[in-house]
Amino acid sequence: MNLSDYTTLLNTRVSLVGIVVSLVGIVIGLIGIMPEGFKVQWEIFLLSIVIFIFAILKKSSKPPQPSPSIINFTAQLGNKNNPGLLPKEQRLAQLNQGQNPYVCGTPLPGNSAVFYGRERELSGTLSVLGNQENPGNVSILGERRIGKSSLLNQIYQALAAEPNVVSIHTTMQNWSIDSQATFFSQLHQAISKALKIKSDSVADYAGFRDFIRDYATKRGCRFVLMIDGFEKMTNNAFFDATFFSNMRALGERHEYQFGYVLSSEAPLYDICRQGGIKESQFWNIFGRRYILGLLAKKEAEQLIQEPMRQVLGRNFWNIFVTYILGLLAKKEAENTEIILNYAGYHPAFIQIVASEYFNAPDKDAIEQTLRDYYQDLWKRRTQAERELLLKIARDEIPKNNARLTNLRQRGLVDADNKLFARFFEQFIEEQNQRDSDIV
Repeated sequence: MNLSDYTTLLNTRVSLVGIVVSLVGIVIGLIGIMPEGFKVQWEIFLLSIVIFIFAILKKSSKPPQPSPSIINFTAQLGNKNNPGLLPKEQRLAQLNQGQNPYVCGTPLPGNSAVFYGRERELSGTLSVLGNQENPGNVSILGERRIGKSSLLNQIYQALAAEPNVVSIHTTMQNWSIDSQATFFSQLHQAISKALKIKSDSVADYAGFRDFIRDYATKRGCRFVLMIDGFEKMTNNAFFDATFFSNMRALGERHEYQFGYVLSSEAPLYDICRQGGIKESQFWNIFGRRYILGLLAKKEAEQLIQEPMRQVLGRNFWNIFVTYILGLLAKKEAENTEIILNYAGYHPAFIQIVASEYFNAPDKDAIEQTLRDYYQDLWKRRTQAERELLLKIARDEIPKNNARLTNLRQRGLVDADNKLFARFFEQFIEEQNQRDSDIV
């Protein structure tokens, strides 16, 4: 019997004893045991009634259940024996025959078989974080669904194999942080769990700073805090300029060995300025910045073809058709062209369309799904960006300028200054006609 069960049993027995005693007291109070005969003993009677009511309530009430501790951070201590980030061939080998390999609607987990491209961003980020003198700070920018969260998951996976590196990951989606004290307390709890230590609780920056410095100097630990969706943090009133000034100090001073990887849709300077924390200069410690755009053509084609081949297998008949008659290869090329027509080299949209083609392609369903996503892209554009995209759709390509460069970096326009997908061109014309009809 555990402590909780023992406590429940004890409470039950105490309640039963209380009920019995109170009933006896009530009877004594009513009939009395005085020599002169029947006489109500009011003191005993009323006290017994109170005990009876309390005992009944105590017995019927359920024992309090401990509330679950919600920790918004996950942390790990790197170890060379951990697998880290596997080569593409090993990740593909994890796919099961016959399963749909494509992932839609959720970030790709670490070592996903359908994570393609981003080699520059991945290797560059790991190089910055691997600085033995002091982990650097990296900012990852991009549109929604361009793959920021998936990239962070691969970085986190890779850091699992780095000895003495404590990597902490959090996403701002559905965050339950209601104060700076909660932030530092939960961050401290996650790190302590990863280090397998017990230490005094931390409820402010000073305590957390000293804790980090102690483990950086005495145990040679390095720390990397990864925050996905950083802009939502700056919109939280609990995090002011002082907070971010302190976080800046952690990320730039050698004795703390503390680095950051932040993902956001907008540049950190703009986020900090709009959040009213510009004076903290937090944005200024990020020496490396990557803007996620489209995949390269070869990467996009491999994302479509290689997982499909892996799960379909290569039996004798497939080999015969592929290499002797060439029919399967021709069909694969046709499907690839159709998928790219819908999705371009956009990784998330490729996953959506390829997933449909793995099952039974429904043209209407594919187009309606993509229209919903393209509508979101369109709504997030400024009026000037919409006008520019419409011109590009009509082959009225303007001279290269900052706005066009930004759209190209973010994956709405390809390297040839064309819209990233032909179906997106069709959508923009439809949207423009719809806007004109409304006016």
